[in-house]
Amino acid sequence: EPPPPAETVYIVIHDPPPAAGAAVAADDWVPDEARGDNPFARTRTWIGDYDCPQGTTEMTFRILQVQGDRIKAVFDFRHAASGASGKYLMRGRYDPETRTATFSPGAWLERPPNYVTVSMKGDLALDGSLFAGRIEHPECGAFRLRPAR
Repeated sequence: EPPPPAETVYIVIHDPPPAAGAAVAADDWVPDEARGDNPFARTRTWIGDYDCPQGTTEMTFRILQVQGDRIKAVFDFRHAASGASGKYLMRGRYDPETRTATFSPGAWLERPPNYVTVSMKGDLALDGSLFAGRIEHPECGAFRLRPAR
């Protein structure tokens, strides 16, 4: 016959707050977000630029709505040298496992002559300080966006 189950004992340990000058993690790194969380829900405006045939172009990427991994945004640009500016809607998805976001263009809100909408795909830095990747058009290159402060 098997022995009776052992009594379960629970031990609760209360950690006191660290003393002044106490050691902390060697790299002082604390995660800003739980894995799987959509960082675009917190950072709603990104500012930077992108490269296309007209040259480096200023860009503001505004997040309108986040539902789970789905994102609605506005791609707002201004090319300083020519004065051309415009904006259009985008829909995207964020993959928390790879920290990659992919956006497809939607309707124009303000369209300058001789411009087309473009898709974009990029990676989000672990600390959320940079969203960078590629404008998905054969004649374009990289984009670099940082959270607006």
